[in-house]
Order: sequence, then structure tokens, then C-alpha cells
Amino acid sequence: MDVKNEFRLYNKIIKYDEYIREYVANNIPSVHRDVRIHLLDESYNLIKYQFEAQFNKGNIRNKYINEMIVTISILDYLSNLLIKINKDNKKHVITSIHYLTEIKNMTYAWRKNPEKES
Repeated sequence: MDVKNEFRLYNKIIKYDEYIREYVANNIPSVHRDVRIHLLDESYNLIKYQFEAQFNKGNIRNKYINEMIVTISILDYLSNLLIKINKDNKKHVITSIHYLTEIKNMTYAWRKNPEKES
């Protein structure tokens, strides 16, 4: 993945993070505070692993890309859980899932097509 695409992925991750912080996490009932905490932690981890993958090469990069995919799967699980927990916030959660799907597709493409190392 070239630098331009890495920044595109980064921008999508930041957009997703900002969206869930503003529209999803604030509307989670306090009874389900643990889900909110896990959602925000995994969102932070997604940003962290993207930076780790961006600044490393070879097998280490692949490790962090795989960590991103695992984190995306956890975020997807938490999002589906939120739809069941909080039906009032369903529209925002579904929008966040669309953002997450774009990130997932870009991450899979990055894993499948790593750039040639010189």
C-alpha cells in the first residue's frame, strides 16, 4: 500500500473514531458502561495498530495488519451488541458499521497486496 492509501485508511479510521465518540458512545446507557469502555478501547487500538503497521515492514507489518483485522472483528461484535442493547441509537450504530466495513475492506486489501520492499 502506498503512502497515499495509508493516509486514506488513516483518515477513515479517524472519521470512524470521531463518529462513534460523538454519536454512538455518548448514547450508550450507563448500565452498559462496560460495552462503551470496550468500544472506545478497541477504537483506540485500531488507530494504534494502523500506525504500527504503517511504520514497520515485513512480518512485523503483517502482524499489526492482522491485529487490525482482529480489532475490527471485535468492534463489529460490539456494534451488533449495541444494536440489541439500545434500539434508539440503531441508526447511528448502523452508520458506524458502514464506516467499519470500509476500513475492513481497505485493511484486507493492504494485507493482500503489500508493497515490494527495496
